[in-house]
Amino acid sequence: MDQRALMMFEKGMDKFVKSLKKSLQKHEHVSVSHQSMPQCLESLKVTDEEDNEHVLRLVVVGCTEKTLLARLSWLDKMGKDHVCCYLNTKFEAVKRKHNGLWVKDKHEPADMCLRVWTCLHSPI
Repeated sequence: MDQRALMMFEKGMDKFVKSLKKSLQKHEHVSVSHQSMPQCLESLKVTDEEDNEHVLRLVVVGCTEKTLLARLSWLDKMGKDHVCCYLNTKFEAVKRKHNGLWVKDKHEPADMCLRVWTCLHSPI
């Protein structure tokens, strides 16, 4: 992947992150703000009504001449990473098949992100 392709990915990332931020802000008593973190293309700090704080991170984990793979995950207060999904250059959720190929997942990244965030808030 060349520099131009990476710049196009970053341009698409802005739209994707803005959409994610809107999805999170739909929940009552939730605050979403930009959070700078090393090695992250983008990160958002999300705080709920009980001051529980999690960081949503978008990190590039693989880059070849033909494709780029990013990971969308939540970082909890203990420093544990909870993966929501992996993303391709079109910001579609992808999963790895047994044969090693990455294929589009049927779920939307925002839905996967919210599902993991909800699990992190579950008392069990």
